[in-house]
Amino acid sequence: MRIGVNASCVLQDTPADTGNIVRDLLSGISRSHPEHHFIFFFDQTPPANLQWPENVSTVVVPARGHRNWQQYLWLEWKLVSAIKKQQLDLFLGMDGQIPLRSKVPAHLVISDTGFLHGVAGIPASRQRFLKKNLARYIAHAKKVIVLSHTLEQDVLQQAPDAAAKLRVLLPAVDSSYRSLEWEDREEVKSTYAGRVEYFVAVGSIHPKNNLMPLLKAFSALKRRLHSNMKLLLVGSETAAGAEIIGSLPSYKYRNDVVLIPDADQATLGAIVAGAYALVYTTRFAGVAMPVYAAMQCAVPVIALEGAAAREAGGDAVLYADPENLEDLADKMCLLYKDEELRSRLLGKINKAGRTEAFDALIID
Repeated sequence: MRIGVNASCVLQDTPADTGNIVRDLLSGISRSHPEHHFIFFFDQTPPANLQWPENVSTVVVPARGHRNWQQYLWLEWKLVSAIKKQQLDLFLGMDGQIPLRSKVPAHLVISDTGFLHGVAGIPASRQRFLKKNLARYIAHAKKVIVLSHTLEQDVLQQAPDAAAKLRVLLPAVDSSYRSLEWEDREEVKSTYAGRVEYFVAVGSIHPKNNLMPLLKAFSALKRRLHSNMKLLLVGSETAAGAEIIGSLPSYKYRNDVVLIPDADQATLGAIVAGAYALVYTTRFAGVAMPVYAAMQCAVPVIALEGAAAREAGGDAVLYADPENLEDLADKMCLLYKDEELRSRLLGKINKAGRTEAFDALIID
Protein backbone atom coordinates (compact mmCIF):
# COMPACT_ATOMS: atom_id res chain seq x y z
CA MET A 1 0.00 0.00 0.00
CA ARG A 2 0.89 3.65 -0.40
CA ILE A 3 0.05 5.28 2.92
CA GLY A 4 0.02 9.04 3.40
CA VAL A 5 0.52 10.59 6.81
CA ASN A 6 0.00 14.10 8.11
CA ALA A 7 3.24 14.11 10.09
CA SER A 8 3.50 17.85 10.81
CA CYS A 9 2.80 17.33 14.51
CA VAL A 10 6.06 15.36 14.77
CA LEU A 11 7.88 18.68 14.49
CA GLN A 12 6.48 19.64 17.90
CA ASP A 13 7.40 16.31 19.49
CA THR A 14 9.87 16.35 22.37
CA PRO A 15 10.48 13.76 25.11
CA ALA A 16 9.25 16.04 27.91
CA ASP A 17 6.41 17.92 26.20
CA THR A 18 4.70 15.18 24.20
CA GLY A 19 6.51 11.98 25.10
CA ASN A 20 7.41 11.66 21.40
CA ILE A 21 4.24 9.59 21.04
CA VAL A 22 3.51 10.35 17.38
CA ARG A 23 7.14 10.10 16.29
CA ASP A 24 7.51 6.70 17.94
CA LEU A 25 4.26 5.43 16.43
CA LEU A 26 5.29 6.48 12.93
CA SER A 27 8.78 5.08 13.33
CA GLY A 28 7.36 1.81 14.62
CA ILE A 29 4.75 1.33 11.91
CA SER A 30 7.12 2.18 9.06
CA ARG A 31 9.87 -0.11 10.36
CA SER A 32 7.52 -3.01 11.04
CA HIS A 33 5.94 -2.81 7.57
CA PRO A 34 8.72 -2.47 4.98
CA GLU A 35 6.30 -3.85 2.37
CA HIS A 36 4.34 -0.57 2.45
CA HIS A 37 5.49 2.83 1.24
CA PHE A 38 4.79 5.76 3.55
CA ILE A 39 4.57 9.37 2.41
CA PHE A 40 4.95 11.79 5.32
CA PHE A 41 3.47 15.24 4.68
CA PHE A 42 5.01 18.16 6.59
CA ASP A 43 3.88 21.79 6.68
CA GLN A 44 7.52 22.93 6.82
CA THR A 45 10.90 21.43 6.05
CA PRO A 46 11.70 18.83 8.74
CA PRO A 47 15.11 18.95 10.43
CA ALA A 48 17.89 16.87 8.89
CA ASN A 49 18.32 14.82 12.07
CA LEU A 50 14.78 13.45 11.78
CA GLN A 51 15.58 10.08 10.23
CA TRP A 52 13.13 7.50 8.84
CA PRO A 53 13.42 4.03 7.23
CA GLU A 54 13.99 3.68 3.49
CA ASN A 55 10.31 3.00 2.83
CA VAL A 56 9.44 6.55 3.95
CA SER A 57 9.51 9.61 1.70
CA THR A 58 8.69 13.15 2.78
CA VAL A 59 6.67 15.82 1.02
CA VAL A 60 6.67 19.43 2.23
CA VAL A 61 3.39 21.30 1.76
CA PRO A 62 4.23 24.78 3.09
CA ALA A 63 1.77 26.37 5.50
CA ARG A 64 1.45 30.11 5.94
CA GLY A 65 0.22 31.11 9.35
CA HIS A 66 -1.68 29.42 12.15
CA ARG A 67 -5.04 31.17 12.03
CA ASN A 68 -8.07 28.94 11.66
CA TRP A 69 -8.72 29.91 8.04
CA GLN A 70 -5.06 29.37 7.16
CA GLN A 71 -5.10 25.94 8.79
CA TYR A 72 -8.32 25.11 6.95
CA LEU A 73 -6.81 26.21 3.62
CA TRP A 74 -3.77 24.01 4.21
CA LEU A 75 -5.73 20.94 5.30
CA GLU A 76 -8.59 21.01 2.81
CA TRP A 77 -6.92 22.43 -0.28
CA LYS A 78 -3.13 22.33 -0.23
CA LEU A 79 -2.87 18.95 1.48
CA VAL A 80 -5.70 17.45 -0.60
CA SER A 81 -3.91 18.55 -3.77
CA ALA A 82 -0.68 16.91 -2.58
CA ILE A 83 -2.57 13.73 -1.62
CA LYS A 84 -4.05 13.42 -5.11
CA LYS A 85 -0.58 13.47 -6.67
CA GLN A 86 0.57 10.54 -4.51
CA GLN A 87 -2.21 8.07 -5.47
CA LEU A 88 -2.65 6.89 -1.91
CA ASP A 89 -4.48 3.82 -0.64
CA LEU A 90 -4.81 5.12 2.93
CA PHE A 91 -4.31 8.37 4.83
CA LEU A 92 -3.42 8.72 8.53
CA GLY A 93 -4.42 11.92 10.33
CA MET A 94 -1.99 11.85 13.25
CA ASP A 95 -3.00 15.25 14.66
CA GLY A 96 -6.69 14.56 15.21
CA GLN A 97 -7.69 16.04 11.85
CA ILE A 98 -8.28 14.65 8.36
CA PRO A 99 -9.12 16.48 5.10
CA LEU A 100 -12.83 16.12 4.51
CA ARG A 101 -12.48 16.94 0.81
CA SER A 102 -10.22 13.95 0.20
CA LYS A 103 -11.73 10.72 -1.15
CA VAL A 104 -8.85 8.57 0.13
CA PRO A 105 -9.92 6.27 3.02
CA ALA A 106 -8.64 7.80 6.25
CA HIS A 107 -7.81 6.67 9.76
CA LEU A 108 -8.07 9.40 12.40
CA VAL A 109 -5.64 9.35 15.33
CA ILE A 110 -6.63 11.37 18.41
CA SER A 111 -4.07 12.07 21.13
CA ASP A 112 -5.56 15.16 22.76
CA THR A 113 -9.06 16.46 23.49
CA GLY A 114 -8.17 19.30 25.86
CA PHE A 115 -10.07 21.67 23.58
CA LEU A 116 -13.30 19.97 24.67
CA HIS A 117 -12.64 21.09 28.25
CA GLY A 118 -11.57 24.70 27.76
CA VAL A 119 -7.91 24.08 28.54
CA ALA A 120 -5.92 27.19 29.53
CA GLY A 121 -3.43 28.91 27.26
CA ILE A 122 -5.01 27.97 23.91
CA PRO A 123 -7.07 30.64 22.07
CA ALA A 124 -10.80 30.13 22.50
CA SER A 125 -11.32 30.51 18.75
CA ARG A 126 -8.93 27.62 18.10
CA GLN A 127 -10.69 25.42 20.65
CA ARG A 128 -14.07 26.21 19.12
CA PHE A 129 -12.73 25.37 15.66
CA LEU A 130 -11.40 21.99 16.80
CA LYS A 131 -14.54 21.14 18.77
CA LYS A 132 -16.79 22.09 15.84
CA ASN A 133 -14.91 19.87 13.42
CA LEU A 134 -14.18 16.86 15.63
CA ALA A 135 -17.55 15.21 14.93
CA ARG A 136 -17.03 15.77 11.19
CA TYR A 137 -13.61 14.16 11.25
CA ILE A 138 -14.92 11.19 13.22
CA ALA A 139 -17.85 10.70 10.85
CA HIS A 140 -15.59 10.91 7.78
CA ALA A 141 -12.92 8.52 9.10
CA LYS A 142 -12.97 4.85 8.26
CA LYS A 143 -11.38 4.12 11.63
CA VAL A 144 -10.77 6.21 14.76
CA ILE A 145 -7.75 5.46 16.95
CA VAL A 146 -7.40 6.99 20.41
CA LEU A 147 -4.33 6.73 22.62
CA SER A 148 -6.05 6.21 25.97
CA HIS A 149 -9.33 5.10 27.49
CA THR A 150 -9.76 8.68 28.72
CA LEU A 151 -9.79 9.84 25.10
CA GLU A 152 -12.14 6.99 24.24
CA GLN A 153 -14.71 8.34 26.68
CA ASP A 154 -14.33 11.89 25.35
CA VAL A 155 -14.87 10.69 21.78
CA LEU A 156 -17.91 8.62 22.67
CA GLN A 157 -19.49 11.54 24.48
CA GLN A 158 -19.07 13.66 21.35
CA ALA A 159 -19.94 10.94 18.84
CA PRO A 160 -21.68 7.90 20.39
CA ASP A 161 -22.18 6.33 16.96
CA ALA A 162 -18.38 6.02 16.54
CA ALA A 163 -18.12 3.04 18.90
CA ALA A 164 -18.01 0.48 16.09
CA LYS A 165 -14.95 2.01 14.45
CA LEU A 166 -13.14 3.12 17.60
CA ARG A 167 -9.88 1.44 18.68
CA VAL A 168 -7.71 2.17 21.72
CA LEU A 169 -3.96 2.03 21.08
CA LEU A 170 -1.94 2.58 24.25
CA PRO A 171 1.50 4.05 23.49
CA ALA A 172 4.52 2.28 24.90
CA VAL A 173 6.72 3.81 27.62
CA ASP A 174 10.29 4.51 26.49
CA SER A 175 12.89 2.02 27.72
CA SER A 176 14.96 4.85 29.24
CA TYR A 177 12.47 4.97 32.13
CA ARG A 178 13.74 2.48 34.70
CA SER A 179 14.48 2.51 38.40
CA LEU A 180 17.97 3.48 39.55
CA GLU A 181 20.31 1.98 42.08
CA TRP A 182 21.25 4.19 45.04
CA GLU A 183 24.63 5.24 43.60
CA ASP A 184 23.13 6.19 40.24
CA ARG A 185 20.35 8.15 41.88
CA GLU A 186 22.89 10.08 43.96
CA GLU A 187 24.76 10.94 40.77
CA VAL A 188 21.57 12.29 39.17
CA LYS A 189 20.83 14.39 42.26
CA SER A 190 24.37 15.74 42.18
CA THR A 191 24.14 16.66 38.50
CA TYR A 192 20.74 18.34 38.47
CA ALA A 193 19.75 19.25 42.04
CA GLY A 194 22.87 20.09 44.02
CA ARG A 195 22.86 16.70 45.77
CA VAL A 196 19.47 17.25 47.44
CA GLU A 197 16.09 15.55 46.99
CA TYR A 198 13.75 17.06 44.43
CA PHE A 199 10.25 17.01 43.03
CA VAL A 200 10.01 16.94 39.25
CA ALA A 201 7.29 18.19 36.89
CA VAL A 202 7.50 17.13 33.24
CA GLY A 203 5.84 19.16 30.50
CA SER A 204 6.12 22.45 28.65
CA ILE A 205 6.07 25.77 30.50
CA HIS A 206 2.48 26.44 29.48
CA PRO A 207 -0.70 27.45 31.37
CA LYS A 208 -2.40 24.16 30.48
CA ASN A 209 0.09 22.38 32.74
CA ASN A 210 -0.95 24.42 35.81
CA LEU A 211 2.56 25.35 36.88
CA MET A 212 1.56 28.47 38.83
CA PRO A 213 -0.43 26.38 41.35
CA LEU A 214 2.56 24.04 41.56
CA LEU A 215 4.92 26.94 42.32
CA LYS A 216 2.54 28.19 45.02
CA ALA A 217 2.32 24.72 46.53
CA PHE A 218 6.11 24.42 46.50
CA SER A 219 6.36 27.78 48.30
CA ALA A 220 4.01 26.49 50.97
CA LEU A 221 6.12 23.36 51.41
CA LYS A 222 9.30 25.43 51.80
CA ARG A 223 7.66 27.72 54.38
CA ARG A 224 6.17 24.91 56.42
CA LEU A 225 9.04 22.44 56.43
CA HIS A 226 12.12 24.64 55.94
CA SER A 227 13.38 21.95 53.61
CA ASN A 228 16.26 22.16 51.13
CA MET A 229 14.09 20.26 48.62
CA LYS A 230 14.25 21.50 45.01
CA LEU A 231 11.72 21.58 42.18
CA LEU A 232 12.82 20.62 38.65
CA LEU A 233 10.67 21.83 35.75
CA VAL A 234 11.53 19.80 32.66
CA GLY A 235 9.98 21.05 29.44
CA SER A 236 10.30 23.66 26.75
CA GLU A 237 9.52 27.33 27.26
CA THR A 238 6.51 28.53 25.25
CA ALA A 239 5.09 31.90 24.26
CA ALA A 240 1.89 31.10 26.16
CA GLY A 241 3.98 30.46 29.27
CA ALA A 242 5.81 33.80 29.17
CA GLU A 243 4.05 35.01 32.33
CA ILE A 244 5.18 31.93 34.24
CA ILE A 245 8.76 32.31 33.07
CA GLY A 246 8.70 36.03 33.79
CA SER A 247 7.55 35.45 37.36
CA LEU A 248 10.47 33.23 38.29
CA PRO A 249 13.12 35.95 38.88
CA SER A 250 10.92 37.42 41.66
CA TYR A 251 9.88 34.04 43.03
CA LYS A 252 11.02 33.77 46.65
CA TYR A 253 12.47 30.28 46.27
CA ARG A 254 13.86 30.84 42.76
CA ASN A 255 17.20 29.33 43.73
CA ASP A 256 15.43 26.05 44.44
CA VAL A 257 13.63 25.91 41.09
CA VAL A 258 15.62 24.43 38.20
CA LEU A 259 14.47 24.85 34.58
CA ILE A 260 15.60 22.14 32.16
CA PRO A 261 14.07 23.11 28.79
CA ASP A 262 15.78 20.79 26.33
CA ALA A 263 16.36 17.40 27.96
CA ASP A 264 16.90 14.52 25.57
CA GLN A 265 15.26 11.17 26.24
CA ALA A 266 18.16 9.69 28.20
CA THR A 267 18.46 12.79 30.38
CA LEU A 268 14.72 12.89 31.01
CA GLY A 269 14.69 9.22 31.97
CA ALA A 270 17.46 9.79 34.51
CA ILE A 271 15.84 12.92 35.99
CA VAL A 272 12.48 11.19 36.48
CA ALA A 273 14.12 8.11 37.99
CA GLY A 274 16.19 10.22 40.38
CA ALA A 275 13.25 12.22 41.74
CA TYR A 276 11.80 11.94 45.24
CA ALA A 277 8.40 12.24 43.55
CA LEU A 278 6.85 13.42 40.31
CA VAL A 279 4.14 16.09 40.51
CA TYR A 280 1.62 15.97 37.67
CA THR A 281 -0.58 19.05 37.47
CA THR A 282 -1.99 18.74 33.93
CA ARG A 283 -5.72 18.11 34.24
CA PHE A 284 -6.98 17.61 30.71
CA ALA A 285 -4.25 15.70 28.91
CA GLY A 286 -5.34 12.85 26.70
CA VAL A 287 -2.46 10.64 27.86
CA ALA A 288 -0.61 11.20 31.15
CA MET A 289 2.78 10.04 29.87
CA PRO A 290 4.81 11.51 32.78
CA VAL A 291 2.75 9.40 35.21
CA TYR A 292 3.45 6.24 33.21
CA ALA A 293 7.14 7.20 33.14
CA ALA A 294 7.28 7.65 36.92
CA MET A 295 5.51 4.32 37.48
CA GLN A 296 8.12 2.63 35.29
CA CYS A 297 10.90 4.26 37.34
CA ALA A 298 9.33 3.29 40.70
CA VAL A 299 8.90 6.95 41.60
CA PRO A 300 5.76 8.03 43.53
CA VAL A 301 3.38 10.53 41.96
CA ILE A 302 1.23 13.37 43.26
CA ALA A 303 -1.36 14.46 40.68
CA LEU A 304 -4.22 16.88 40.41
CA GLU A 305 -7.39 14.82 40.09
CA GLY A 306 -8.06 14.05 36.44
CA ALA A 307 -9.19 11.20 34.21
CA ALA A 308 -5.87 10.70 32.41
CA ALA A 309 -3.91 10.67 35.67
CA ARG A 310 -6.35 8.15 37.14
CA GLU A 311 -6.01 5.91 34.10
CA ALA A 312 -2.22 6.01 34.27
CA GLY A 313 -1.70 5.73 38.02
CA GLY A 314 -4.78 4.24 39.61
CA ASP A 315 -4.36 3.71 43.36
CA ALA A 316 -0.60 4.23 43.18
CA VAL A 317 -1.00 8.01 42.89
CA LEU A 318 -1.71 10.55 45.63
CA TYR A 319 -4.43 12.82 44.23
CA ALA A 320 -5.01 16.49 45.09
CA ASP A 321 -8.20 18.50 44.73
CA PRO A 322 -7.81 20.84 41.70
CA GLU A 323 -10.35 23.24 43.21
CA ASN A 324 -8.32 23.61 46.42
CA LEU A 325 -4.78 24.83 45.85
CA GLU A 326 -3.86 24.24 49.48
CA ASP A 327 -4.57 20.54 48.99
CA LEU A 328 -1.68 20.18 46.55
CA ALA A 329 0.69 21.73 49.10
CA ASP A 330 -0.74 19.47 51.80
CA LYS A 331 -0.14 16.37 49.66
CA MET A 332 3.44 17.40 48.82
CA CYS A 333 4.20 18.01 52.49
CA LEU A 334 2.54 14.76 53.50
CA LEU A 335 4.54 12.69 51.05
CA TYR A 336 7.74 14.45 52.08
CA LYS A 337 7.18 13.68 55.78
CA ASP A 338 5.61 10.24 55.58
CA GLU A 339 8.02 7.58 54.31
CA GLU A 340 5.47 4.86 55.04
CA LEU A 341 2.97 6.55 52.70
CA ARG A 342 5.67 6.75 50.05
CA SER A 343 6.38 3.04 50.43
CA ARG A 344 2.68 2.17 50.24
CA LEU A 345 2.29 4.11 47.01
CA LEU A 346 5.32 2.41 45.51
CA GLY A 347 3.88 -0.95 46.49
CA LYS A 348 0.75 -0.26 44.46
CA ILE A 349 2.56 0.53 41.22
CA ASN A 350 1.55 -1.67 38.33
CA LYS A 351 4.16 -1.80 35.58
CA ALA A 352 1.88 -3.47 33.10
CA GLY A 353 3.73 -4.16 29.88
CA ARG A 354 2.43 -2.63 26.66
CA THR A 355 2.62 -4.26 23.30
CA GLU A 356 3.67 -2.00 20.47
CA ALA A 357 0.57 -2.74 18.43
CA PHE A 358 1.46 -0.46 15.53
CA ASP A 359 -0.71 -2.51 13.16
CA ALA A 360 -3.80 -0.82 14.61
CA LEU A 361 -2.84 2.30 12.68
CA ILE A 362 -3.24 0.76 9.24
CA ILE A 363 -5.22 -2.47 9.60
CA ASP A 364 -9.01 -2.43 10.01
